[in-house]
Formats: sequence, C-alpha cells, structure tokens
Amino acid sequence: MTIVIILFLVGFLLITKGADIFIECTVQIGKKTGISELILGATIVSFATTLPELTVSVFASIDNHTTMSLGNAVGSIICNTGLILGLVAFISPFKVDKNMFFSKSAILLLSVLALMILGNNGTISQGDGLLLMVILSFYMYSNIKSVSGKNRSNVSRNLEGDCGSSVKSSKHETFKTGVLFVLGLIMMVVGSKLLVDNGVKLASFIGIPQGVISLTVIALGTSLPELVSSLTAIRKKHHGISVGNILGANILNITSVIGISSLINDLPILAQNIRVDFVFMIILLLTLILPTIKSSRIYRVQGLVLLSTYIIYITTLYFTYLA
Repeated sequence: MTIVIILFLVGFLLITKGADIFIECTVQIGKKTGISELILGATIVSFATTLPELTVSVFASIDNHTTMSLGNAVGSIICNTGLILGLVAFISPFKVDKNMFFSKSAILLLSVLALMILGNNGTISQGDGLLLMVILSFYMYSNIKSVSGKNRSNVSRNLEGDCGSSVKSSKHETFKTGVLFVLGLIMMVVGSKLLVDNGVKLASFIGIPQGVISLTVIALGTSLPELVSSLTAIRKKHHGISVGNILGANILNITSVIGISSLINDLPILAQNIRVDFVFMIILLLTLILPTIKSSRIYRVQGLVLLSTYIIYITTLYFTYLA
C-alpha cells in the first residue's frame, strides 16, 4: 500500500508540472500565431487533455468493459463542467468571447442531442459512432476555419515582428517550445494513468463501492489534465484557454471518445445513465451555457451552482449504488 500511495503522489506531481509546462507552451504558440486563447483551448489543449479519457474508454471497449467506456466519457463531461469549470468560475470569474463561446456551445449541445437520440434504443452502435465522428469532423473544420480566417492577419503581423535579429533564434525557440509542449503532454498522460490506477486501488482499500469508483475516481482521474491545466491557466490569467479547454474536451468526449469506442464494440446505455447521468449532464451544461451567452461572462455564483450540482450528483451516485 505504501508503493500505491507513492505512485499516486508521483502521478499528481507529473500532472501538475506537466500542465504548467503545457500551458506555458500553448500561450507561446498563441503569441507567435495570433490564435485566440479560446480557440487554442478548444483545439490543442482539449485534444491533448482528452487523451486519458480516449485511452481508458478505447481499452475498456477492447476488453468488453463497454459500460465503462460510456460511463467514463459522460462522467468526465459532468466532472469537467461541474467540478472543474465550477471551481474555475468560483475562484476567478471572467468574461468570454460571446461569438466564439456560442459557436462552441452550439456544437456541444448538438453533440449531446445526437448522443441522446442515437442512444434512444439503448445502444450506441458502430453506425451511431460514425455519425458522432461526422460531428467531430464538423467541429474540427469549424476550428480550422476560425484559425485561418479571423487570425490570419494576426499571424502575418507576428511573423513580421519576428524578422531581423530574432529570425536566427526563431527556429531554436520553436523547436524548444515544441519539445517542451510534447514533454508536458507526456507528463500529464503518464501522471493521469498513475493517478487513476493507484487511485482505484486506494479507493478499493478504503471500501468505496466499485460502481462509485468507476463513475467518480476514473472519471475524475482522466479529467485531471483538464483540471490542472484549467487551474494553471487561470493562475496565469489565461481564462480563455480554461473555458475553451472544457468546452472542447466535452465535445471530444462525445464525438471522439464515445464515437471511437463504439466502433470497436457497441456501447450499452443503462437505465441509470438515462435517469441520472444524462439528467445531471444536461443541467450542468445549461447552467454553464445559457447565462454565459446572455451576459458574455461566467459569474462566481454560476461556479457555485455548478459545484453544488456536481456534489449532489456524486451524492446521488453514492446512495444509488449503496441501495
């Protein structure tokens, strides 16, 4: 058990330091390219921080633990929105880019609606997975279009500013940033794996029910990169990366994590998923999206409501499994 605790702490340290390096490199990429923080958060950061969810769900599907594949993805969305973004908003309320936030939120709600409609028969099949990946393709296209259109002039100005004496060092700086970027990503993924594996062992040792562990510890563990990177982002005053990261990660949990996992094996949707998980997921997303679109700002009270809803969800799960 001592080794388990040590590995658990090592995983936490790897995620913490990896996120710090990763966010710093992402900010540098944004400065050099002129890409907005919200787009960076919704693309590079969210793709990277969703890797643990994708890895866990895909391998669970391969091993025929299909309920875990779906539960991990949906649980991560609930954790991302309720715990992570709720905590971020409570600590440091901030303004958002209304147009960008609206476009990402619309795709997220479309993904949720598609998941519920496709899963209405109790299963996410291979065909359903392909449809979810069509939405993923649309999401990626919209991000590429945003980058190539809105930020093209910024890229040109930044490149012009790098001319002269800085040109000689630009390649070296770009290579260094790239290496550190990958290093930070690897540290987060490895740290997440250590934290999940050993966190489950610790929870089992303490006596927490297995059902609660799979929907809480694993979902929280695979969401730790989002949590740490989001907290690191607000500490560095880059709130756009934080909210973009969560919106992007939620979209990817549905379109890529569930989509790809269902291509391997059909994913069953349990009655509890419909009665409990989906209900809380929708409540959290609407609590985040509707007030923010109206005011272009995420408030502290909003964060408090998100956190409270997440706690109620965890409590509901606990008593559901105990019963």
